[in-house]
Amino acid sequence: MKPVIQKIYVLLSRKDGQQRMEEFSQSIRKLFYNANINCNLYLITASLPESMPQVKLIHAEVCDFLKEHRFARLYVHFVHPAPKADMEDIKVCYQLLKRECQHFDQEGYMHQELPRLMLLPIIVPNSQADLTAIINLFAWFKNSFLLPSIYLAGDTFFLAQPENLLAVAEKIYYAPGSGRDSRDIISGLCYRDVLDDSLDKLDADPCLLHDPCPAAVIISTEKGMVYGCINRFCKKDGLGSIFEKIGLSGLMARYYEQRNSEKSCLACRERAVETFATLPLPEQKRHEIGALLYHFGTLHQGAEEHVDAIEKYKQSLKLSPLQEEGSICFRLGLSYTKAGLYEPALAAFQKAEPAYCEQYYFYFYVGLCYFEKGDYGEAIERFSKAISLEPEGEDLVRILIYMGTCYNNLGKYTEAVAYLERGKLISP
Repeated sequence: MKPVIQKIYVLLSRKDGQQRMEEFSQSIRKLFYNANINCNLYLITASLPESMPQVKLIHAEVCDFLKEHRFARLYVHFVHPAPKADMEDIKVCYQLLKRECQHFDQEGYMHQELPRLMLLPIIVPNSQADLTAIINLFAWFKNSFLLPSIYLAGDTFFLAQPENLLAVAEKIYYAPGSGRDSRDIISGLCYRDVLDDSLDKLDADPCLLHDPCPAAVIISTEKGMVYGCINRFCKKDGLGSIFEKIGLSGLMARYYEQRNSEKSCLACRERAVETFATLPLPEQKRHEIGALLYHFGTLHQGAEEHVDAIEKYKQSLKLSPLQEEGSICFRLGLSYTKAGLYEPALAAFQKAEPAYCEQYYFYFYVGLCYFEKGDYGEAIERFSKAISLEPEGEDLVRILIYMGTCYNNLGKYTEAVAYLERGKLISP
């Protein structure tokens, strides 16, 4: 089954001629036939006033498509800076766009539902942003029945603090990078989408994390290049250009072929999580990312990739709530042990002990660390504790063998024989 495109990201350029932009806009309209009926279109530009000729062409195609297909709904996000000098021009741009889609506002009002065309500004401020001017602009958006969001990256995270700005912002996009480059902004938006999808899948069924990332395409107007996902975009591995003879239908055939060839998007999901792990996010979001990092740690641990597992568990510890420390530290200790790093393993196990003090296998692994260090006395103490918690079957046999080996290495052969004989009797 062909995946339905959920999001389309368009990187607008200032260099495009009228004829080429008309061809490009018509291709965007054709792309909607491969998209979800509730599709999101992101138009990313370094200047909304300067890009208005391009925006108007695309906007006209959007309106025509919706008039033709009455069950479709489009959310058009305009992602751009808002320097103080351009504030009034930006308002004029949105007034023009709103006027051209009045039909959908009236339609929504008549049927008492959201309009089928939603215009959603996403403002990308810089470090010299005038906070008062932005708040006033957002208030104007609200009064104009527009729902503004703000994109914060790098040196603009401080803007997440003023409560009066948060009160008028519909959504806050936290992102890596500086926010000054359009390619960085696309990466931030796409990785945020991958992150949110991964959190949903972790909550529903962790096995779903092996599924492909949300179906999306990224298009640059400058050369018409189409990219099948954020990973391909970052690698500059495009499907081809809209302006080539192959056309959009040929590019979409390549897109589906490429997407079906991707066996797993785990690496892309992991990259998205790591991208946001160091950002100053709200506490709840940090906890959610910590849970994802923990899960990726278990995947690496299961694949015997303990160096990677250790890194994920350490990152998870920084982000997860205190009550999760025990389980994370236990897993961390296991990977340290498997990697032959016994001192860090013991330190991790020490933090995990309150949560695992009634589990025989916990004391076995602590004993194993001391055993590998050659500290047989400490190892015997932990193995004895493990035996007192009544393990059964092969686990008990394994602990008895280690106990016997410890005594043997200490030259206490009578005790060694006793434990080894006991293990022999139990062993099937």
